[in-house]
This record gives sequence, structure tokens and C-alpha cells, in this order.
Amino acid sequence: MRSCLRSVALALAVLGGVAVSAPASAGSNLSETSPGVAVDWSGLYLGLHGGYGWTRQDTGLGSDLKVDGWLAGGHVGLQRQFDRWVIGVEASFTGGTMEGSTTVDTGVIGLANIKASVNDILLLTGRLGYAWQDRLFYVKGGYASADFDLRVDTIGGSYSSGSRLHGWTAGVGFERKLTHNVSIGLEYNYIDLGAKTFNFGGSTPTAPTLTAVVPPKEYCPPTARLDPDGIHTVMARLTFSLGDEPQHIPYK
Repeated sequence: MRSCLRSVALALAVLGGVAVSAPASAGSNLSETSPGVAVDWSGLYLGLHGGYGWTRQDTGLGSDLKVDGWLAGGHVGLQRQFDRWVIGVEASFTGGTMEGSTTVDTGVIGLANIKASVNDILLLTGRLGYAWQDRLFYVKGGYASADFDLRVDTIGGSYSSGSRLHGWTAGVGFERKLTHNVSIGLEYNYIDLGAKTFNFGGSTPTAPTLTAVVPPKEYCPPTARLDPDGIHTVMARLTFSLGDEPQHIPYK
């Protein structure tokens, strides 16, 4: 896990270094107006993002599983700049194909194949940033929720259930304006969610097998507790500022 976080930090540092040292081609007019002025990041914005997410989940059946995959979604926010500080709020919705599976020996019902998936992630956060001309570094934090599905395949059939887990998130990111109204960025988020017990006792199995050989009590559906570790996401972002062209403001 530490290696993953070091990789994320290195990616942010490299992107930030490139942005600082590279000439601003499409957005050069943003930083070359005159010494000591900066672009105002204030206003409403919306955009698209895409990247990768991963986590490990304890199923409570004697094994855990890795859940990972590609993600994409959209974000919208509102922010206000005070000198070099930028304060705002943002909502984002992300979907994708984060999933994983494992096989465990339950002892009572024999082998069970467990498959877990994350269908979507919702974040509602505050943001605090520090602007340097056409570049913005920020931290964020707030509410998080994600929709999980859990499927258990046993000798008696397949059982599935779903639930939405709730928790909190914290992240860090970097953005650079290409023009007054278009910016690109990179963002890392850590998402911590609570655990959920999935009780399949009241469900009816699909495609039951071997019913003539195995008595029903021998393949009663299990109870599984889904307890995910923190979800990690790394996203590339494309953001569009709405409204009139921002005014340049002097640094104090």
C-alpha cells in the first residue's frame, strides 16, 4: 500500500514539475500579462474525469479479495479565490468496472466463489487550494458513498445482494489552465467506508444444482460481511469554467 501511495505522490510531483517548467503554449496569455498578477479561479465549473481505483475487501468467510478496475465520471463545483487561496465545494459521480473474486472453503456448504464489485462512487467535498498564476494545488475532504454488489456461488445455487456503504474521503490534486475556461489536472482520493453484513437467508437461489443429492439444509445460503479497506482512486481531469472570462487579479 505504501508503494502505491509513493507512486501517486511521485506522479503528482512530476506533473507539477512539468507544469511549472514547461512553457504555457495554449494558455500563455494567462501568466504573461504582467509581473505579480494571477488568473482568478473563482466561479462555477464542471468537467469529466477518468482513471483507476483499487481496494481489498474482507468477506468474513475466511478470505479477502482484491477489487480494482477502470473508472470514469463527471464533476461539478463552485469556488472563490481570496488572494492566492481558493475555497470551494465539489460533487462528483464516478462509475466503472471495479470488481474481484475469490474461492473459499466455508466448511458447512463446501466451496463458495465470492465476487464483489463497486458500481459507483459519490463524493461531496470541500476544497482548499493554493493558486500560482495558472496553476492550482489543492486538498479536499468530505462525504463519500459507494454502491457494492456481492455474489456467492455455492453447490446449491447463486445468491446475490447489494447495498450502499457510506463514509468519508480525503484527497489531493493539481490543476493547470490551458485557456481561461479549460484546465487539466490529476487527483488522488482515499475513500473510507463502513462494513455491511449481507444475509442471504431470505433469498431464493438461482439455478440450483444437485438438489437430489444434497439436502437443502446442507447448502443454506451463507451470511457474508463485506468490510472494505480504503478505496484508492487516481483520476485525470478535464474541467471547463462557466461564465464570462475571468478577470486578472493582483497578488498582495
